[in-house]
Amino acid sequence: MNIITATLLFGCGGSGGSETTITPAPIAPPSQPAPIASSSSLVSSTGVITGFGSVYVDGVRYLTDNADININGNSGADVSLLKVGMHVTIASSDDDSETPEASRVTYESEVEGMVSSIDRDNQTIIVAGTLISYNNLTHFIDITEANLSVAQRIEVNGYLRQDNSYLATMIKLDADTSNDQAEYTRGLIEQLNTTNRTFRLNQLIIDYNTASIEGELSNGTLVKVEGVLTNDTIIASHIETEMFDGNSDSSSEEFSRYEVEGIVSAFDATNNTITVNGYSFTLADTVQYQGGTADTLIAGVFVELELSTSKVVVRVEFEADKYRSDGKVKGNIEQIDRDNQLITLYGQAYKLSINTRFEDDDDQYVNLQSLQVNDAVEIVFALIDGVKVIQRIERENSSEFNDEWEIEGVVSAFDTSSITINGVRIMLNSSSLYLNQDIVVAMDDFINALVLGISVEVEGYYDSNNQLVINKLELESPSQGDDPSDDQDDSSDHDTGQGYVEIEGRVSQLLSATSFTLNGYEIRLDNSARLELNDQNVNLVDFMNAISVNTTVEIEGVWVENTYIRVLEAEIESNGNDD
Repeated sequence: MNIITATLLFGCGGSGGSETTITPAPIAPPSQPAPIASSSSLVSSTGVITGFGSVYVDGVRYLTDNADININGNSGADVSLLKVGMHVTIASSDDDSETPEASRVTYESEVEGMVSSIDRDNQTIIVAGTLISYNNLTHFIDITEANLSVAQRIEVNGYLRQDNSYLATMIKLDADTSNDQAEYTRGLIEQLNTTNRTFRLNQLIIDYNTASIEGELSNGTLVKVEGVLTNDTIIASHIETEMFDGNSDSSSEEFSRYEVEGIVSAFDATNNTITVNGYSFTLADTVQYQGGTADTLIAGVFVELELSTSKVVVRVEFEADKYRSDGKVKGNIEQIDRDNQLITLYGQAYKLSINTRFEDDDDQYVNLQSLQVNDAVEIVFALIDGVKVIQRIERENSSEFNDEWEIEGVVSAFDTSSITINGVRIMLNSSSLYLNQDIVVAMDDFINALVLGISVEVEGYYDSNNQLVINKLELESPSQGDDPSDDQDDSSDHDTGQGYVEIEGRVSQLLSATSFTLNGYEIRLDNSARLELNDQNVNLVDFMNAISVNTTVEIEGVWVENTYIRVLEAEIESNGNDD
């Protein structure tokens, strides 16, 4: 499904400029493991963890026996705290080894706090006032996409976009209760007002009147903010400016080069600068391009930059294929060909690559060798040169497999009663929800729109009798698909008031006996809606009697006249009423 973000425009206000606050010197941290003694220089690399044994980052194995593991500023952490999907920076030996030795692995979460709203159709959530997009390659840890809900506290790691939103590579349930009063976010300062002591991170207002500040605040500066969120404002307690240092906190370390991976958030051809992960770099007079040209270097594309010792960009590699998702399938492994790196599901062969991510929340060290025939897995793949290349494979337990059954791909066969996708024949029935490019349609209209090769997404679950129940089928337009690098449209169907809606949030206002406001939208119910209260079907009166301001409600509905959302289904859980 296409990742769509929403950008809110605000009027300019306040003054620009910069502000510096001097804070007391921090207490010296405990001693850290000494860097690896080596006559060679080091290389600094950023990327996503794809597996373990020791640590694989974008297919490269880094030996970590002597490495200092630094997680959210805590040095000396155990390697078991690292997870697949984490976006990390590694300082390692620069000796052309196939398995370089790491001296330091650093992980920092980008956003942390309570989920305030969920848009399942557009795959976005709001956390700490920050828009987070997720997709088929996002790793959910200790939580699943289906049971993610409002008021849960999560930690997000991923890529910063040009609008200060994030594409999540990892979403993790936050089990640390020691910091539950604070919210954390990160982004580039906009509309700095040194008089009112405020600035913006997209639609989020940061009030730093009572904050301690490390570094100098100015428009365009990358900052990490800690504070308390009220509505759309964070009352900051601490703000830290961030400068690119290549994972070096020791003057004795000398880097021969830097490798920086991420989404281009800005490219200035006039000043010859590029911004990736919030850091701006100057391009060398002569730059080597791989997989693209200077003309295709625009905001939104995935790249890996190679920097010289002076931190000037000397090489740009375009990495769209690494983050593509052309389909998804769930099933039990039928065959494993370890020699040719092939896994078969439903008679279809899927090939592993050096960039394949291996996931299993119960086994950090899952890999091809540990997978077995009949294992239940979910595979996300990209169709590259006619081959279904596995981008992510997750071994699942029975509960996760049964509760979230999904398949995405092109139709290879169909008739009036079934469709076949990725080798799976799916029986059609009138009780399922049918969508054609986000518009609710009848089953017959859905079938009439089918053609061979069209993309379809199917969602369902296995019931207590182990029978597959299909909830929703959606025809996707040719332009849709999980290629986040092609995500240049900062709007959504919800903002244009069109199509199907699946959202969750807290009620902000009761409008009438049959309507309320949720996530800024007017929601209307009638007696045709299917309504649930604590998993029990209820009538409209009882459902509305259970609603008050701050009640958490999950709805599925459709836009009417670009004005309000008419509810098809709505659900309230009792644990959603907590303030």
